[in-house]
Amino acid sequence: METKYLVDLGAAFIPLAVGFIWYHPMVLGKFAKAASGGSMEKMKTGHALLVYLLTYVGSYFIAQSLGSIVIHQYGLLSWLANQADVHKAGTELNTTVQGLYDKYGAEFRTFKHGAYHGYQIGLKFVLPILTIITLFERKKWQWLAIHGVYWIICLALMGGVVCAYMPIEIHVAR
Repeated sequence: METKYLVDLGAAFIPLAVGFIWYHPMVLGKFAKAASGGSMEKMKTGHALLVYLLTYVGSYFIAQSLGSIVIHQYGLLSWLANQADVHKAGTELNTTVQGLYDKYGAEFRTFKHGAYHGYQIGLKFVLPILTIITLFERKKWQWLAIHGVYWIICLALMGGVVCAYMPIEIHVAR
């Protein structure tokens, strides 16, 4: 299996691992339950295996999407996607792009950089979405705080993993 898929599969476990700790009754689980108005009996109903499986699948899609945000090198190929010469070995454009990747392909490819962008996504994208849900569903602000910070932490960790461990080389034909 390609390393890219392994990185995404690994990063997809982060929300489950963080959630196991974050929502544990001895950490914030009791507060989350109270803020949502739910009960432990209600949370125990349903198919737990299906819940965790679908959570993992959703987290995998998030991990896949983070690559295009936290890895700046993907932007160049995206910008040149309609240029057929970018994928033809030996063309001027292909040689130029490959030269740029060879020289600058490792720039900003650290856990810290990816975590920063993941944090920004959580703060400026996910938190506003959760705020809107909180307002329209008349949820408690504690609900927003608990789930918002959870997703900021998860996205920061996922962004860090994806940025640091995704293969550096972008495949351009040589």
